[in-house]
Amino acid sequence: MIGAAPRADALGADALGGGVALLLAALVGAALLMLFAQAGEAQIAALLGGAYLRSILRFTLIQAVLSTLLSVAFGVLVARAFARERDFPGRRALLGLMSLPIVLPSLVAVFGIIAIYGQNGWLARALGAAGVEARPDIYGLGGVVLAHVFFNLPLAVRLLLPGWHSIPVETWRLSAQLGMSGWAVFRLIEWPMLRRYLPHAAATIFMLCVGSFAIVLALGGGPGAATFEVAVFEAIRFEFDPPKAAILALGGLALNLVCLALAQGAVGDAVIGTGWRMRGQDWARRAPAARLSDGLLIGAAALLLIAPVAATLVDGVTGLASAALNWTLVARATLISIGLALPAALLTLLLALPMVLAEAGARSARPMRAALLRGALVLPIAVSPMALGLGCFLILRLTLEGLPRAVTGIVLLNAVMIVPFAAAILRPAVERARARHDHLCRALGITGWARWRLIEWPVLRPSIGTALAMAAAMALGDLIGIGLFGDANLRNLTLLLYDQLGAYRMGGAAVIAALLMLLIFALYQAIERLVSGRVAP
Repeated sequence: MIGAAPRADALGADALGGGVALLLAALVGAALLMLFAQAGEAQIAALLGGAYLRSILRFTLIQAVLSTLLSVAFGVLVARAFARERDFPGRRALLGLMSLPIVLPSLVAVFGIIAIYGQNGWLARALGAAGVEARPDIYGLGGVVLAHVFFNLPLAVRLLLPGWHSIPVETWRLSAQLGMSGWAVFRLIEWPMLRRYLPHAAATIFMLCVGSFAIVLALGGGPGAATFEVAVFEAIRFEFDPPKAAILALGGLALNLVCLALAQGAVGDAVIGTGWRMRGQDWARRAPAARLSDGLLIGAAALLLIAPVAATLVDGVTGLASAALNWTLVARATLISIGLALPAALLTLLLALPMVLAEAGARSARPMRAALLRGALVLPIAVSPMALGLGCFLILRLTLEGLPRAVTGIVLLNAVMIVPFAAAILRPAVERARARHDHLCRALGITGWARWRLIEWPVLRPSIGTALAMAAAMALGDLIGIGLFGDANLRNLTLLLYDQLGAYRMGGAAVIAALLMLLIFALYQAIERLVSGRVAP
């Protein structure tokens, strides 16, 4: 009887996780079927044969290739510098800063980049003060690539840095004893490691650049600079042509699936080693020039990340006096942003947690079921956000109208798209909890609510708080959902920021960008502290 209860409990958890996975797959499948139903054969043939689609595909690939090359190239150099410089003050804080672009809304970063590199930005003013007349043009391909490097360089560093830590310590000691030059170390030790880690990092970044939306929408500079995501948005928002939008969304979906296949197929086998650990005297042998170059690379990466954030805050505070904003509208948009983000974050957790728990429970006994659950968790990444959003829009249009349709669509779309990120945070904690307590709980017959309350909740609570806070922060910066479902009466801060940027009202954009960034940081900290139990006395 003691053994039967844990098995029944496990079956219940598996059933719940499997049911959620089926529901998620059914939603994605229904959304794609609606797209296929909207896309007629004649319209598909006309669009495929036109120059418009070729222009979108060309710009999408060009900006994605350039962004990926620059992000990965600088990512290798910065990750190598971080791996070699382990003891400088602020190293942990800088590595933590690499996670900032994950929760920072794209439009806030776009404003910060414009504030630094725009025609009237800090860089242009500094050059003017030095007697150099320069008016940088941040709009177009150059601005899109720069913004993508801002977002993807930290990701490249986080993906590549474990590669250096995977090299056995004995390898480094042997290279030091042999007196190998820097080029020999790179050719014989670091490059073989990079051949395993680089393809996955590059494919992942390329996929993110292909699916870029807000950055290209704000910095593209015209109809000739659009990705599939932007083209779908314009077809719905400005033309209200669902068949055309459906065809474009399917094109973006096909390209996204190719990118995902590349990213999944490029994963290499990591070498298991004791990690990067060397003695102090080994570091002392390094040339001062090498230490200086590492410091310059780390400083440049930190400046790239910190400068737009600092510019947003400074310009936001200084622009309070001059910005011509309707503060009633801003306050309403703030409340709408919070009111949409919180239920989306909660729904994300309700979708992700049962699937992660079921996947962890099935990994050892039923690997095929675990693989299917993991596939369901990453399914939203495989589907273009615009494709999924448009499909949900077409489905909800059949049953709901007005405000209920808009709120349901925004919350549902944001929750589904954030599920993979929340699962990535929850999975390590769930695996640790099962490794530590599963056998004991089975032996003692602790099941159901008692197991969750006494065993799993205390272990999972910090990760649940982090996942919920991150989901709320990401939903707070939503532009895709509000762009598809919103109207004049339903506008969040991100949409207000887009309107200010589109009208070149930089004073108002500065205030809204700073407000949105501070709101995200405050909401993130509040949710994480409250849910994780780290409430300050």
